Amino acid sequence: MHAAVADGVRVEGYPRWSPLDNYEWASGFRPTFGLVAVDRRTFVRTPKPSLAWPGGVAQANGLDPRA
Repeated sequence: MHAAVADGVRVEGYPRWSPLDNYEWASGFRPTFGLVAVDRRTFVRTPKPSLAWPGGVAQANGLDPRA
């Protein structure tokens, strides 16, 4: 996406695959790739470290300086 913006493409949004770990029909509850982990027993939701990256990009209005 960064290369597309550098080429002049206007990007107004970017949807993530899934904010929460979810059920995949072919493989059940594994693998997990949401931004927030869900404990299937208690339903407690815990942000994953990967959630910080898109937030940093948004706050910097560009690539995350930590990257």
